[in-house]
Amino acid sequence: MTEVLDIRLDRIDTAADLAAAGAELLETLHEIGSAGLPTSPSTAHVSVVDARGTACALTASAGYGSGMTITGTGLVANNALGELELNRLGLHALPPGTRLASNMAPTVARRDDGSVLAIGTPGADRITTALAQVLLHLARHGEDLQTAVDRPRMHPRRLDDGSTRVEHEQDATIAASLDDAGLARNEHPLHVMYFGGVGAALRTGDGELQAAADPRREAATLIT
Repeated sequence: MTEVLDIRLDRIDTAADLAAAGAELLETLHEIGSAGLPTSPSTAHVSVVDARGTACALTASAGYGSGMTITGTGLVANNALGELELNRLGLHALPPGTRLASNMAPTVARRDDGSVLAIGTPGADRITTALAQVLLHLARHGEDLQTAVDRPRMHPRRLDDGSTRVEHEQDATIAASLDDAGLARNEHPLHVMYFGGVGAALRTGDGELQAAADPRREAATLIT
């Protein structure tokens, strides 16, 4: 599903312009939510690249929720202390003042040919593995943006008994490789939510704009 967000960055010259653009964006996001378009109660990611090569990647998370909202936005503040995937020693085990861990990894990248990429994903502790695999398909294998996002994924997981197991989407090559390596594995259907929801935008070296949305989660793309 697609919604047009006509927030023109090239109109922003002063702090007042920035404030006005922010207010316009917030109003549009409220309209999107009330219209039933894709929104997220937990982690969401937006990737944007414009024709001039400006790139922005933003990942925002409510985690399991803190019970507080940010005044005037309707956004729920995160409670990273409740992220089980990020607190392997148990909840509330960190000393006061310890910097909280986060797997969120909004990423921008450039190439010498002038191409610009913005990319990121929700997915708790699967964020880093999902991004690493998509970037590998893009940079090493030279695949197009949507093909790289659609490729089957893997994720190594440490179980409660201390053993490890590789979670992976259904793919004969992946299964055979893991079996040959003697690694324990657990197979999922193709394109399941567990493996994230990568969103990416790309400006190619010749100026073409591309966008890709992950079939694993609700998403939207727009090129204007």
